[in-house]
Formats: sequence, C-alpha cells, structure tokens
Amino acid sequence: MFQQTGIFGTADLLFWVVVIAAGLCVVTSTAVIARAVKRRESELGYTGLFFLAVSVLPLVHGITTPGVLYGDNTATMSAVFWSIPAALLLAAPLLGSRRVRLRHADRLFSRWARVGVGLVFAVAAIMLWFPDAIPLPAPSSAGAVLVALAGFAGCVRLSHRHLHFATVADAVGPLAISMGYGFVGASAFVWLGAAPLSAGFWVAHILDICGVFAGTIGAIIVLRRTSDVRSVISPVLVADPLAALELGLDPTVHRFVADLEAKDPITRDHVVRTAELAIGIAEELGLDASTVRTVGLAALLHDVGKLEIPDEILQKPGSLTNDEYELMKRHVIYGESLVASSPALQEIGPAVRAHHERIDGRGYPDGRVGQSIPLAARIVSVCDAFDAMANTRQYRDGMGTKRALEVLVEHANQQWDEDVVRAALLVVARNPPVERPRALEMVGRHRLPNEPEPRVGCDCLPVTPTGAALSDDTPLSDAA
Repeated sequence: MFQQTGIFGTADLLFWVVVIAAGLCVVTSTAVIARAVKRRESELGYTGLFFLAVSVLPLVHGITTPGVLYGDNTATMSAVFWSIPAALLLAAPLLGSRRVRLRHADRLFSRWARVGVGLVFAVAAIMLWFPDAIPLPAPSSAGAVLVALAGFAGCVRLSHRHLHFATVADAVGPLAISMGYGFVGASAFVWLGAAPLSAGFWVAHILDICGVFAGTIGAIIVLRRTSDVRSVISPVLVADPLAALELGLDPTVHRFVADLEAKDPITRDHVVRTAELAIGIAEELGLDASTVRTVGLAALLHDVGKLEIPDEILQKPGSLTNDEYELMKRHVIYGESLVASSPALQEIGPAVRAHHERIDGRGYPDGRVGQSIPLAARIVSVCDAFDAMANTRQYRDGMGTKRALEVLVEHANQQWDEDVVRAALLVVARNPPVERPRALEMVGRHRLPNEPEPRVGCDCLPVTPTGAALSDDTPLSDAA
C-alpha cells in the first residue's frame, strides 16, 4: 500500500515534482538523441538513450502516483525499479572495452536509437494502460538486491568511462556525463529500502533528477564543443578514443589542423589517422589518461611544422633533392617551435621534435638513442611510419596494412621501440584500418617501376628493408 502522506510531503507533491522534473528530463535527453543522430555522434547518442530511459520510466512513476490519477498499483515503483536495467540495455554498446572500436555500434546507431526510443515509450504506455502488468520484486528479496547491484555496477562502469574521457579531453562535458551516471547509479540502492515519501525516497528522486540533468546537459555541451573541429576531422574520424581527445582540443589545435587541411589535405588525413592509432597504442600500453592525452595531441600535431615547408617541396610527387630533403627534415624543429607558442601545447614539444629519432641513434634532429627518446615520440614514430607506409601519398603508393606491419616488425628495436611495435600489432589486429583504394590520379605523379624509393620527410621506410614475409609465429625479437 502506497501511503498518501508522509513526514516529507504528500502524494500530490510527489506527482507534480516528478512529472515536471521527469518531463524536463525527457525533453533534454530527447534533444541529445536527436542531435546525436543528426551529427552521427553515436557515443553521445547511446548516452542520450540511457538518460531517456531513466527519465521516461520515472515519469510513469510520477503519473501513476496513487491517490492522484490512479489508485494503488505496482507501476509506481516498478517503473523506477526497472528504469536503470532498461537504460543499461539501451546503452549496452558503451559497456564494452574502450579499446575496441564501436564500428558496428556506430553503423547501427540510427536504427538502434529508433528502436530504443520506441521500446521505452511502448513500455511506458503499457505501464500507464495496465498499471499492474509489470511485477515488482520485494525490496528485501535476493532478486531485487541483485538487480540493484547490477544496475549500480553498470552505471559505475559508464561513469568511469566518461571520467577517463574527461581526463583525456581536459573538458567539463564528459565530467558532467560521468557525474550523471554516478548519481543515477547511486539511486539504485535507495529504492530498495526507502518507504514512500520518506527522506530516503526523496533522496532517490533528487539523485535521479540531478543525474539526468547533469548527463544530458554535459552531452549537449560536448555536442556544441565539437561542432567546429568535426568539420575538419570527421572525414577520417572513426575511432572512439580520438573522439574523446577532440572534446577538449585547444583552439590553437583547431587552427593548426584547419591550416593543414588548407595546405595539404593528405597530411591532414595522415595526422588524424596517426593520432587515432597513437591513442589506441597508449591505452594498450596501460598509460594513464593524462599521458594518453599527451600522446594523442603529439600525434595530431606531429607534422604541424610542415606548415612552414614550401608547397613545392611538401607536395612534390617525385624524389627530393639533398637540399630539399634537409629543409624537409627541419619540420620537426619548426613544429616544436609552433606548439611551444601555446601554453596549452608546450608539453608536447619534445615529442614533436623527436618523432623522427630512431632507437639505434640514426634519426634526427638530435640523434637520440633508445629510452632517451620520449615515450610519446616513440609511439608517434611507429604510428607515423605505419600510416605513411600503408596509405598512398604524393610520392609513393601505399603498401597496405599487412606489409606495413611486417616492416615495423623487421626493424623493431633498430628504428622503432619494440614494445610500441608489439602494442601496434595488437591494436591494428583488433581494429583493422579501412583499406582505401589507390586513387593515383588524385595525388600526383607516382614512382615508376624502376625508379628508386624517393627520399621524403616521413623517413618511414628503413634504409635496407629485407622484404621477407613473416610467419605468424615469428618472435618480435627475432624479426628485429
């Protein structure tokens, strides 16, 4: 029996507070889903679906408050009890490892969103039409406790995911989303023992309402924050981690990437793909979120110094002369200087300068050896080389993913860090890059069959590649 009055209010007060608050939550969460579908932001779209479920079903909770429009019924409490499990079901694609791309989830998001929204409102309609149709387990039963624990654990996982994003992005939007998940998760336990209209009962409502508002407003902030950079990055952006990084990109980064787009779209695409892979490798190596951010920024801006290289050299389709090659090599020094001009980017200067150093000391500009090369630079070096080798450039056809990985393995511990190469193999194996057709007519003149390999700024091909194919069981140390 639902009590009509209590120390902390009446059924009428509950009805109006919940209907108004939950109704506003439905509006904000629906707005997030609509914008996410329009912008193809699946990460935030699934977040919107989660908060929609914990808004619509609590709205049913308010409407069915006994003594106002309905008599005694189970829908009043079953609606809020089942809201978190329903929300986690809709946000299920986010519960997997952040190291795995959401390619399938991205592709299916629009359909998933339509079905999810339809199911939520269908369940709400059933509860309103048949208020005793969905059972409510006893608050002290083992089943109720297990459901609450599972709901809390799922919310904690999602909260931790966005807290990681907030650290990587250094942005307030993901932090607000993280708090929203946390508040909603905390409310799961309050419902177990809180009597209607008691202090705990109202605490559960406050947690749920604050959680939805924090999560949806945070998502809207993220959507607004990424609108400018999306126009530059979206043509090649397919990865979850890079989407996290871009949330907090400094305006200087936006300008640098946009300038690269204007000067050389091929280089722009290259640095974005390099950043995508670098973030995956940094996470594979178990680096903390702050370091992941540093690696991602260094990868995204590792070639920013090419803004200072004349177009006739940067876009030359054939081999560079000795003088042109020496000038091209200075892009690492120019890049360090450019990022040093922004206080927000000074920390990545050493990695930008050192991303062409080699483990054996034969790199440039300083000839650094082994571990003396910053870790971020060692990661960027591998990613830079892999992408440059695998994809078609102005001066060379791409050799494809398989051969590019073989070259990395062959020269690990000589040109590239062995541990970073090993991590790259794992990341690429889990998330194979999309093979792009060789559009030779779009990128300029390419090397003739008997023409020597051109000497270019990426320096990605070793001086004497063996050309030998590797078997699946070749140890990395032996291949080096």
